[in-house]
Amino acid sequence: MEDKKFKKALDFVLLMEGGYVNHPDDSGGETNFGITKSVYDMYRKSKNLPARSVKNITSDEVEEIYYKKYYKASGADRLDEVLGLIHFDTAVNMGVSRAGSFLTLSQGNKDKYLKLRRDKYIEFSQVNPGQKVFLKGWLNRLARLENYIKQNYEVS
Repeated sequence: MEDKKFKKALDFVLLMEGGYVNHPDDSGGETNFGITKSVYDMYRKSKNLPARSVKNITSDEVEEIYYKKYYKASGADRLDEVLGLIHFDTAVNMGVSRAGSFLTLSQGNKDKYLKLRRDKYIEFSQVNPGQKVFLKGWLNRLARLENYIKQNYEVS
C-alpha cells in the first residue's frame, strides 16, 4: 500500500495499540494490534478464509483492516493530514460512527475535535464505572497524539 498519509497515521495507531491483550473489563475482548477478535473473524470470513485466533493476525492483515475498516470508512483519507490522523485514531479507538459525530460537531476544528473526544472519555467513564480503569490510558493516548502531531507535522 503506497498511501504515505495512511502509513504515517498507522504508525501512530500501532504505537498506541501494541500487541495481544485480553483484559477482562475491555468490552472489545480479545485484541491484537488493536484489532478485536470479532473484527478479525469478519475479515477472515469476507476473504473466505477459516477463522483463527487473533493472536495469529499478520501485519498485512492489520494494515488492510485498518485501511479499509477505519481509515477509508471514516473518511480520514479525505481530510488534511493532521485532522485525518486525529479522525483515524478516533475511529479506531471509539468507532467510525462516533468519530463522524466528532468531525461534524467540531466542524473540522482540530482543538474542538480533541476536546469532544476528551469530554466523551470522561463522560463514558462516569456513566460506566467499570470502564473507569481505562480513563487514564485514554487521556494518555490523547496527550501522546497531541505530542506526536507537534513532533511529526508542521502545525499552523
